[in-house]
Amino acid sequence: MQTFYIIFSLLACCAAVFDFLFFRIPNIICILMVLCFFMGGAIFYPLESITEAVLLASGTLIVSFLLYAVRVFGAGDAKLLAASALWSENSNFLLFILATSILGCFLGIFYLKWSDEIDKIRLKINIFLTKFLQDGILWTFYKRYQELPFKESRSPESKKVILPYGVAICGGCFVITYIKIWGA
Repeated sequence: MQTFYIIFSLLACCAAVFDFLFFRIPNIICILMVLCFFMGGAIFYPLESITEAVLLASGTLIVSFLLYAVRVFGAGDAKLLAASALWSENSNFLLFILATSILGCFLGIFYLKWSDEIDKIRLKINIFLTKFLQDGILWTFYKRYQELPFKESRSPESKKVILPYGVAICGGCFVITYIKIWGA
C-alpha cells in the first residue's frame, strides 16, 4: 500500500503546482486519486473500511461544495479535499483536516504579506515551463492551462487575496502519507 500512498502524494503535488500556477486544479488529478484509492483499497482494505472512507469523502464533498457556494474556496479545492479525504480514513481524518487548516492559515498570512512577489515568481515559473515543456509529451496538457489569462492573487475589484488552497491540501496529504508509511 505504500506505493499507492506515494502515488497519492505525487498526485497531490501535481494538484498543488497547478493550483499555485493557474488557480485551477485539473479534474483528472482528482479522478486519478479516487481511482488509485479504489485500486489499492480493493487489494489491501476490507469492504467496511472502503465504505467508511467513501461516506467520509461524500460528507467532505457536501461540506466543501457548501463552502464553494459561499465563495470560501474554489470547486477544484472542494473536489481535491474530498478525493484526499478518501485516503485519510476514519482514524486520521481530523488530523488531515487540522493539518490542512493550519497550513491554509500560514498560506493566507504568507499571501497577505507577499502576494505581489509571489505573482512575479508565478509568472517566471510559467515562462520557464512554457519553454521547458514546449517539445515534451506534457505540452498538450500544460498548454490548455498556460493559455489562460494570468490571474493575479489579488482581485483588482475587491482587493481580496486569492489563495491556492490546493497547496495547503497537499500539505495535509503529506501528513497522511507520512502517518500511513512511517506510522508516526
